[in-house]
This record gives sequence, structure tokens and C-alpha cells, in this order.
Amino acid sequence: MKRTYHPTQDFRNGSQDIIPASKTRIFENEHSHKFESREIETYNIPSQFQKFDEASSNIKVENITSSQVKVESNILDTKMDIDDIYSSDVKEDDMMNIDSLSNQQTIPNEHELNMNELFSAEIQNRIHSLRRFTKLLPYMDDANKKILFDHLRKLLYNEQDKDVKILVIILLGKLALDPIINCGTVLEDFMNQMESNSTELKCRIYDTIIKILQTRFESILQMPKLKDTLKFLCIKVTNELTDSHYSIRSSCISLLASLAPIIKLMQGQTKFTEQEYLNETQIQTIIHDFGKDSDPRVRSSALKSLLQLHNCGYKLDLSLYSLCVACLTDDYEEVRIEALSLIWVLSSLYSERTMQLDDRSTQVLRLIDDAFIKICDMVCDESVKVRSKACNIMGSYKLVEDSILLSTLSQQVISHGKPRKPMFKKSRYIPTPEGDIDVESTEFRLLKSSANGAFIHGLEDAFQDVRNAAIDSICELSMHNQKFSKRAVEFLVDMFQDEIDFVRLNSIISLRKIGTLQPIELDSELLQITLSVLNDADPIVRESTHGMLGVARITSPELIPSFIKDLLASMSRYPEDQLSIYQCFREFGSVHGEYIEKFIPKFFKMESSYISKEINQNAPEHIGNLILAFNASVSNPKILSILPKYAFRHYEYLRDKFPNCFPEVKIPGDAPRQSIRINADDNTQLFMNQTIKMVFSMGNFFKTGDFKAALRVAKVCTNNLKYISHVPSLSGNAIFIIMYLDCVKIIIQIKQNYLEANSFTTAVDTAARLLSLSYIMEHRLIGLSVTSKTFVVYLRVLANIVWIFGCLIDANNSQVLPLLSKKGLLKSFIKRVSDLQKKFERDNFLSKDLGKLQTKLNKASISPTIENIMSLFDYIMDYNLIDIDLSDDVKRSEATIIKPVSNPDQPLEFQSEFPFTINIEAELRNVIDATSVAVQVIFPDQTIEHFRPPSADFVVTETDKLHLRTQIDISQPAWTESCYIQLKIVRDFEPDIPEMDQHIMRQCVNGNIYGSTYEKTIDLSEPVKYHIWPRDLLSKRIR
Repeated sequence: MKRTYHPTQDFRNGSQDIIPASKTRIFENEHSHKFESREIETYNIPSQFQKFDEASSNIKVENITSSQVKVESNILDTKMDIDDIYSSDVKEDDMMNIDSLSNQQTIPNEHELNMNELFSAEIQNRIHSLRRFTKLLPYMDDANKKILFDHLRKLLYNEQDKDVKILVIILLGKLALDPIINCGTVLEDFMNQMESNSTELKCRIYDTIIKILQTRFESILQMPKLKDTLKFLCIKVTNELTDSHYSIRSSCISLLASLAPIIKLMQGQTKFTEQEYLNETQIQTIIHDFGKDSDPRVRSSALKSLLQLHNCGYKLDLSLYSLCVACLTDDYEEVRIEALSLIWVLSSLYSERTMQLDDRSTQVLRLIDDAFIKICDMVCDESVKVRSKACNIMGSYKLVEDSILLSTLSQQVISHGKPRKPMFKKSRYIPTPEGDIDVESTEFRLLKSSANGAFIHGLEDAFQDVRNAAIDSICELSMHNQKFSKRAVEFLVDMFQDEIDFVRLNSIISLRKIGTLQPIELDSELLQITLSVLNDADPIVRESTHGMLGVARITSPELIPSFIKDLLASMSRYPEDQLSIYQCFREFGSVHGEYIEKFIPKFFKMESSYISKEINQNAPEHIGNLILAFNASVSNPKILSILPKYAFRHYEYLRDKFPNCFPEVKIPGDAPRQSIRINADDNTQLFMNQTIKMVFSMGNFFKTGDFKAALRVAKVCTNNLKYISHVPSLSGNAIFIIMYLDCVKIIIQIKQNYLEANSFTTAVDTAARLLSLSYIMEHRLIGLSVTSKTFVVYLRVLANIVWIFGCLIDANNSQVLPLLSKKGLLKSFIKRVSDLQKKFERDNFLSKDLGKLQTKLNKASISPTIENIMSLFDYIMDYNLIDIDLSDDVKRSEATIIKPVSNPDQPLEFQSEFPFTINIEAELRNVIDATSVAVQVIFPDQTIEHFRPPSADFVVTETDKLHLRTQIDISQPAWTESCYIQLKIVRDFEPDIPEMDQHIMRQCVNGNIYGSTYEKTIDLSEPVKYHIWPRDLLSKRIR
């Protein structure tokens, strides 16, 4: 198992060696020679450079016996990687303080690196040092990396121990990936080490060079000795391909594929001749030959290298197709997987090429069709990975002939090509003994590979990965082929009953995708299967089913009653699905206009002999029938003339409630038709304008001091605006004006009670409500004008003065007196006024008004006498309303919790020993910053917890709408009985003076109808009372 360590881990446990001797000795030849160190520039290119076509012709693939393969089968597994190096036996003296590394990103100096240990006389010390540098490498700065690089190069040439040298190569390879290191120097050093007799060492060098070539491609092209380097590597690779060890051959094939794109660029330069390098055909021929190697790992490496050539821009030769087909029957799983990918590449490049079925047949087939059939045959492979890969690839063959494509959903066995003639004529039939028939003959031949039933095998596979891959491919092909989609519907609907929920969901979503482009028809049996999914416990599965039913079409109108009945039953069982089901009715009605027309009298209980009785407009069944009828009228206008008159009144109301479920319709008749919606909007807007005029008149009464008249007008305006607030387009403006009127009422109350100071015992509570309301207006309403924001912020000055006034007159309030430090209160108030002066410096009137107040505050702060403090309260009577624009296009941030729903009759019991997960689903509107949104939970003891959903849980559904789907974990001790918790969607805000403002707002006795703000949160949704009962394990057993 691969083990990965983080640099901050403790590596002082255990004492396992990096490379066990029993494993490393496998790579040594029987008579190993002592390694001779060389200088950097000592490698020599052979003077007589042979042509590569001669070299490639001399390459022979050595036969390896099965016993040799078994003995050497574990060699690849022992290749070292940095992440596999155990640091458990690093000495404490050698190990730096890892905790300090998390605080500093670089190593201070060379002394702390202690590089001298790299040249220790003890092998074990050198290994420990190399391991330590492996872990410290990400934290080194550029200077230390260069110093380490120089030391490692010196050690590479002087080191005699193979295990140490492998670690040096690994570390040099890591350093070579850094742009500050000269990768050309590293390549030269590695080439000087290629004469080693150690198989493991050479494999490590080849693999490291491959990584460098792929990572530092641009730097390689700028090497001054690139020509000589390429020649040396090409000669070395071609010679090493004859090695008897599979790992050498495998690594050399991969290295040749990595050299190919560099060689291709070099050949494009005029100063180099083509004879100096391998051309495309030679490279492909060499790799092609090793696709037939006796070792499966070499064959797999050859196929991967061919794919790498394709990705680098090489055009693969068509002759590789026969090799890939042969590899489909390989015993090794990886070979078959790579062969599938190569067949797909070749069939894409040469899709229209024709080929004969066999030598004895004149029938031809396109390459893309033959490749598709070969891939279909792999759906029955014994390997799950191969079957899954085959099913995935099948979805990309959109240009296959229809007859072959349709046969993948057929359960019949047919021959390849035209129907075969009978083997014997009936008149001359002579029974033959068993075994005398040649099943390989042309006259009696079944396909060795066939596309028949390929997708059926995939859908019925025992592994869900294969089934999902088959569903995905069917979906892709169906979206481009109408004939195929019609036949595939039945099989996809059958997958709705799969035992794995993800497979069910995938089939539902796939069928919905198909329905957006191709027609989907459901008969009685298929509709019954689909409707049974509505009882699934997973809300995502149910919602996806609603969407799928919306794009489907039923074959008979008699199925509509059962369709409506099952959907309404699902809504009663899962109330949170209401909106999704109504949207399903909308889509279903728009495509079934003719069918629904027949059911209008039944929907609205209309009889020819009697006047139809008006149905409750809030009944779920009636709402569903109206959605079906009005959406069906878009394609069938006759329905509007059949509907009862009250249906249009209900339509006007319900379209405001469910705006996404009803279309725009016109009243039938001979007179000019006007939109019902337009009329409603015009009338409501006219009513709104009249109310705004009344609000302005109330402001005039306030300024003249006629508070009674102002309160009467405010009451009438509030009632009007509450009605208008139900209209979505005017809801934000109406709520803003209602809040504005509430503020005016509070200000009038303050002015009236101030004159009777002894009876003004609610001053603290009044100030708390006013301050809380100002924060809610600022942070929950979007689109306020500058004057409106000024009014809102200016309210806090009045609230602060009233609160100080309440503290002084409420001498018996024990909660207030401890905080009543005159200088402290005045200091906070001075800060608020100075901050506001900076905001309103352009407003001369407010700036002058605040300047006078600040002068009094400074005087009272220096000398807090009763006279100086009481002079501040003159501001209360002098306070006047700021003129604001009430016609702003204001929107309110709000949320609706869809799930969970209140459950007073069925409290949810869970074990208190474990956290309980609650799935939260909500719809947010007009929320600008989703990061400020949280789920608030209020427990019965009034403790509050906030859960902040990650950003991935918010999905944008429309321009101003977000859909939240998240989970919260609740931990509670055992309760003696069930009780409810309150769930709310809230948003954060930061008060101007956090400590003081929170304390003021906490004094609100009766609370605020718009939400509490003392927790620095504003309510966006109505609370949901969710009943739970945490119980301990013992009490449940007793029960």
C-alpha cells in the first residue's frame, strides 16, 4: 500500500530500511561489476553512427518463459517513489523541528541543512540524510536548492552503493523539475550512469528522464547540446529494447514515446537531416512490434506509448488496427483497456475506411462499424474495468449505422451482414452425425463478435459502474438518434427499479436529457413504473422524476387521472415537493392540450344542468388542475372558453403565488383582449401610488406637530400596504414603506412620551426597537436610494439618545445601572456621531445638525454635569423626518425553508450519543452575498447555534434566486420528552458599534416582528418548528 507523509508528521517511529536487501538484489546481475565514476562530459557518441532503420531492424523481442516472468513480476512494484520513502527511521539529531517549518517557509542556512552527512562513511547515514532532504525539499529556497543540487551531483559520481545512488537519482529528478535547475545538466549526469549493470538503477534513470522530458519540454528545446543528447538517447533506447528484462523494455518504450515530439520538432528545422533521427513510421513500427511482446506489461506500455504519440500530434497508422483487435483477447486486463482506447482513436481517424469481414467474404464494412462491434463484444469481458470502459466508449460512436446501433438493444442472435441462407434444403435434408458440421465454415457461421444485446448486457451487469456507464452511453446516443431513443426508453425506465439509488437517479436524469431533444412516450406499464419512483425516500430522485415526467408524453388520455392522483398523493406525503410537482404539471399540460380538454368538466365538477360550484382556490388538487388547464390552453385555446368564470379569478391570485407555474393567457371574447395580468398590475400600481401620496401627507402632519392625524393616516397606509405586499412585483416597496411608517410611529411615541419623563418607562425598549429596525432596513432591503439610506442610518442617533435617556430615568433597572458609566456612554456616542459626520459631509443640513450635537457631547464628556447631559435631550424634540424617495425599486432579501417541514405529530427520535443530521433545503431570493447566510437553530432552552453552509451548497437557479441544499449536525443530551427546535435562514451583519449596539438591541422586551438583531443576524425566513426527541440508548431499550 502506498503511504504518503506530510512534512508536519512525526517520523521517529520504527526503523524500517528504505529498500530491503531481499528486493534490491533481484535487479543485480549474477556477476555485478564495480561501478566506475565518470566526469560529467565523459559520455561519447559512437563515431560510426548507424542508420536507425538498420538498428530498428536488428531489434528482437526476447522470449521470456513463464517462470522468468513470475520470478521478475514484482520488480515494477519495487520502483522507488518519493512518497513511498519511509521517514520512520530518521535520527532525531538529523530531523529538523517540523513544527517550526510550518511557521517559516524556507530553510535558514546551509549549516541547518547539514549537507556534510551526504558524504558520511556510513551508508545508513547517507540514506537517512537523503530521506531528510526529501521531506525538506518543498521548504527550501532557491539558494539552498542549488547548493543541494551541486552536492547531489558530486555524490552521484562518487557513490558506490546502489540503494544510495537510486535515492540520489530520485532527488535529482525532483530538483530537475524546478525551473531554477539546469535540466540539461541533469540529463547529462543521468546518461553517464546508464552503463550500470543494475536493472533497477537503469529503470529509475529512464523513468526520471521521462518525467523531465514531459515537465520541462520548453527548457529541453533550448538545450545547447540537444542534438547530441537526442542521438545518444535514441541509440541507447534502441539498444536497450533487446534487453531480456521486461522493465527495461517497458521503460525504453515509454522513453521513446516521450522523445518523439522533440524529434518531430527537430526534424522541422532545416539544419538537421531526417537521417539523423527516427521518423514517425520507424517510431510507430518499433512500438508496434512490442505490442506483441511476450510480457503483458511490455505490451501495455507499448499501447500506452502509441496513445501518447497520438496525443502529441502523431497520426497513427491504420496497420495498428489489427494489433489492437488482437489485443482485445489478451489475457492481461491493462492491455485490453489500452487496446479499447486505441481502437477508438483509429476508428475516429479512419472512420470511412472499408474492410472485408474475412478472407473468404466479399462483404465489406466501414471501419467505424467494425470497431463499434468489436467494442460491443467487450461488454461481456470478465474484467469490470474493461466492461465499464467498453460501455463508456460506445457512447461516442454516433456515426454508426442505424441497423448496428439498434441491434445493441436487441436480444436476437444474427450473423454478421446479410441473413444467411439455410445450410440444407428441406427436400435433400439428410441427418448428419453430431460433430460433423463445420461451425467455422462460411455457410454456418455466427459472429465471433457481435453488437447484439450489448447495451442489454451492460444494463444487467452485476456491477453498478458498468450499469452507469451503459446508461450514460445510451443517453449520448439517444440524443443524436431518434430511432435509437424510441427503443431505449423502455430499457431506461426499467432501470428506475435498480437497487442502487445512484443508478436509478442516473437513468432518470438521462431520460430527462433525452426528452429535451427527442420525443419520449410512456405507455401504461412504463408510466406505472415511473410513478412508483415518486415514493422514493431520496428527494433528489423524486425531483428528477418530476422533471422527467414533464418532458414525457403519455400514449393514452385514460392515463391522466392516475398520473394526477399519484402526483398529488406524493405531494401529501412529501409536502416539500409541492413546487416541483406543480412545475411538473406545467410541463405536462403544455404538451397534452388535446388530452386535457376532455377532462376539463371533470376537473372543475361542471354539469350541464347546474351552475358549477366554486372550488376552494387553495386546494392542492384544484391548483394542480388549474396549472394543467391554463398550460394546456397555450397549445389548445379552446380550453379557455370551457373554463368556469371563477377559474380566471383564481388564476390571477395563483399566478402571483406560483409565478413560474402559470403562462400568460388572454380572456376569450369578441372585444379587444387585454391581459389579465396587465390589468391587475395597473390597478395595483394605481393603488400603490395613491397610498404613497397618503404617506407624504402623513409626513406633513408630522412636521406641523399634528401627531394624531399622522398616526391615523399611518394606520390606513399600513393596512393598504399589507395588501399590496402580496403582489410580488411591489412587495419590496410595500415592505420598505411599512417599515418606514413603523419608524415614524416610534418617533412620534418618543416625542409624546418625552414631555412626560416620569411615565416614559419604556424608553430603553423603544430605543432598542428603533435601532434594530434601522439595521434590518439597511441590510435586508436592496435598492435603497441615498436619501433612504441616510434616513435609516440617522435613526441610530435618535435611538442612542433615547436609550441614554431611558437609562437615566430608569434608576431601578439593575441591568442598566452597572453599565451606566457616563463618560463611557458618551465616548461611544461621540464615535457614532463622528462616523456619521464623515458619511454626511456633503449634506450641509445634516452635517450642521450633527456638528451641534457633537459640540454638546464633547462638553458633556469633559464635564458630565446634569445640565450638560440634559442639554443633549433637546435633540429629541428637535428631531425631524428626512425627505426620502418612496418610489424606489426596493427588493427584500428573503428565504423559504422547503425542507424540513413541521412535524408536531411525528417527532423524530434519535440517539443522543451520536450527532443527528438534518437535511436543509431552502430557496433564497435577492441575496447578494451568500457567504453571509447561515442556518440558525434555536433550542428549547433558547440557546442558539449557527451553521454556515459551504459555497458549493448554493446553486443559482435564476438571476435573483439561489437554491440551498445542505446538512447540519445537531448534538444534544437526552431529553425527557419531545420538543421542537426552531430552524431559520439568517444573514450576518456588523453593527456600527458592536458591543453597545448589541447590548441596546438585547433590551427589546417584546421582540421585533422583523427578527431579532442582538445576535448580529437578520432573519430571512419564517421559523420552522421541527420536533425532535434525543434519547439515550438505555431509555430506548427500556421502552
